[in-house]
Amino acid sequence: MPLPLYTNNGPVDCSIKPETGTLRGKSVVITGGEQTLGDEDTTPFDSRYHIGANGFGEVYVREFSAAGAFVAFGDIDEKKGKSLAAELGSSVQFVKCDTTSWDDQLNMFKLAVARSPARSCDIVVANAGITGPDETSMLKDPNTEPTIPSLPIIQINMIGVLYTFKLGEHYLRARPEAADWDRCFIFKGSVAGLLDRLGYSASKFGLRGLIRSARRTSWQEGIRVNYVAPWYTKTTILKPQVIERLVSKGVEFAEVKDCATAVLRIACDKTIKGRSFAILPRSVAPYGYRDAEMDDLEDEPWSSLQKVTLVASIRTMAAATQNAQ
Repeated sequence: MPLPLYTNNGPVDCSIKPETGTLRGKSVVITGGEQTLGDEDTTPFDSRYHIGANGFGEVYVREFSAAGAFVAFGDIDEKKGKSLAAELGSSVQFVKCDTTSWDDQLNMFKLAVARSPARSCDIVVANAGITGPDETSMLKDPNTEPTIPSLPIIQINMIGVLYTFKLGEHYLRARPEAADWDRCFIFKGSVAGLLDRLGYSASKFGLRGLIRSARRTSWQEGIRVNYVAPWYTKTTILKPQVIERLVSKGVEFAEVKDCATAVLRIACDKTIKGRSFAILPRSVAPYGYRDAEMDDLEDEPWSSLQKVTLVASIRTMAAATQNAQ
């Protein structure tokens, strides 16, 4: 059953607490666990940065499990992943998964559905991502032969998430309808996708573009899509020397728990769809997160151009025509 067509109804009230009782019995799939903005100059690439047993991923797993949901999460670190699953009990399952691998992610979704109590997938959190040095912005001697850059940030933050979205749509759509039926997909991005910044920001701007596009079509399949964008946040994978450097630059940190609250609120509230939320320090956002209010084109000529684009789109043409009648 389709959802109402996406429209901008103004910012979401972030003072409302998540009604986590609605999550009991739901089946949740979570990928990855990244640091938010990180530090391009001092944080070397490490494949462990996109696993679900550390950082944000671990917090999400714990929070959804505590709310009574069945949770499946993907992870490269087999030791840490199995340990977390064993600690939280039979309602949590670990699946070894490299998010850059389509086959790994497909296997994770298959196992998540097969082992969930209702044989379903209700909520997907695409949380995988990394930061670190960006070779495309590293200038080399112009008198030497240029070499192809390594692009792990794009491979994990964009291509891997596109895999997750493709698979998420497939398995969310397979979920049988019921009275409390809901299909929810949450993109984990970064405030770097709202601000100008080299390298890492390109991948997070890409995710913003994806959610803005997906909200115009996913409603036809009854899928809610939303985006959370944390500011600098202390997690277990952010090295002490990086934290010291950021503090010396005047950075005030957001809280991981506030990002988890935003994710839970989105997962619980069926009225929230097509929105981006910035996870910010409490000095800036009293509740730790706020509606970013940056993704809707209300002024001309952009508003009219947006409408024309949607009507001309193959996927939205029929729905837009029907809605206009």
